[in-house]
Amino acid sequence: MLSPELDLADLDARHWQNWWRLLVPPRVLDAPAWALAIVEERTVVKLIVSGKGSIDPATAPLPGLGERELASWARTLGVAAIIVVERGVIGLLAGEIEDALRFDQDLAEQGLLAFRALKKRAGRGVWTEPPLLDLVPAPAYEPLQRTFDLLVPDRSALVAYVIEDDRSRVHSSIIAVKQHGDIVRAATHRAIVDLVSEATLARDWQKGGKRVLAAIEERFAKPSIAVFLERATLMRIVTGPSDQLARELNAKHVIIDPAPAWLLGLLGGAAVAAMAGRAASALASMLPQGARDRASAMANRAKDVMKESGASPFALLGFDPLELWSRLKHYYRE
Repeated sequence: MLSPELDLADLDARHWQNWWRLLVPPRVLDAPAWALAIVEERTVVKLIVSGKGSIDPATAPLPGLGERELASWARTLGVAAIIVVERGVIGLLAGEIEDALRFDQDLAEQGLLAFRALKKRAGRGVWTEPPLLDLVPAPAYEPLQRTFDLLVPDRSALVAYVIEDDRSRVHSSIIAVKQHGDIVRAATHRAIVDLVSEATLARDWQKGGKRVLAAIEERFAKPSIAVFLERATLMRIVTGPSDQLARELNAKHVIIDPAPAWLLGLLGGAAVAAMAGRAASALASMLPQGARDRASAMANRAKDVMKESGASPFALLGFDPLELWSRLKHYYRE
């Protein structure tokens, strides 16, 4: 998924920082500190808090290892996240992860291997607050790569732009190019600013998006997925009800163009199977006129996708991304 020779150029530091602020839950931004506790027979023997170093565990006794107890302890310590590890598990984890890693593995694969090792011991030697080990699935790398290849064409660009609410400039942007199954190049709007100025785009981004796509095709590759929206719209989608994205699309507060068949299925809150059948017209009705005109062709493409995969593409992952998001959404509410 990530090329070992990933080309990172024309990165705008402001855009990069804004992506961080958009993607990280607000409470983590408000209280970015974290704590690591080493326990032995449920007794804390070492407590480290970022920014403070090692502190005396007696000053903040561990109330318990349940979800509520750890959340309460995090508030006592003034941190946003806690990791509790049984002393005897540390060596076992290190050995298991080290044995599984190879130099020729993708960075994403290495990260998944480490996460899977931690997840196996969730509640049995490793505890976290927030309880991400319980909430977040850990798919194997191969189905993740197969899903990525199925949904994102090779030699294409993935594009996302978030515009400032006052339309003064671009809040954040990303342009990523996929080739031979990997993301090989990533940049921000800086890479095409000589072709499309930020201010010009931001003033009328609903129309200016087409110029951006043309510039990206000229400099990088033809976009296969492109999303444009304002920051306030993104936050409404992130924290709102499950049909919020459809509402914003219908109001033309979001432009997704091009939008592949599988994404149309997602936007309607349906599986790709539904996109290939009677739901196609219903899903198309939620989209802007330009996307509606292509709905029929995209529905046929959905059928091809199903034929190639033998099932809904997300079935390869073993979990439903929409259902997962519904479980994580509350962390992004103020």
